[in-house]
Amino acid sequence: MTMTAEQAAEWIRPDLARVVAAKEERLGSRMRAYEALGSKLGRSPTWIRKVLGRAPDVTVGLHDALNIRAAYERLCKHIADGTDAIEAENQKLRSELDAALRGDRPASARLGGAPSAAEAPAVSQRDAPASAPVAPPAAAPRLRKKASGELTELPLFGAMEPRP
Repeated sequence: MTMTAEQAAEWIRPDLARVVAAKEERLGSRMRAYEALGSKLGRSPTWIRKVLGRAPDVTVGLHDALNIRAAYERLCKHIADGTDAIEAENQKLRSELDAALRGDRPASARLGGAPSAAEAPAVSQRDAPASAPVAPPAAAPRLRKKASGELTELPLFGAMEPRP
């Protein structure tokens, strides 16, 4: 089976377009994508544009087709590697979630924070290290007494009312 130059161009054009699109997304500019890919292929940005635009005066040689195909395969491998890494991370998160839902781990490990009061060992105030941060207890909404003796939920409202 023989392949004409036009058939070779048609065969490789979709791969070239995908590589250009990926580079454009990464570089932020189609012109920069043409320049970056052109330098890797040993061709000019104009040649790439002409191949993509089906210009009649451009030819795609065997070495060009092989170089474009190699660039496309590198792109596919990069995407596959990224997908594998994301899937591995998702599997790890699924396992952690399953373990947390089964109750295999303490809440602090599930939430990635400090142990809850029920899980934490009793430590007196003087036994705690001086540099250890102490979290304030969860406070109820602060109530502010109005001048007339009524309570409001937010200090701001009490501050906004005119005082007699």
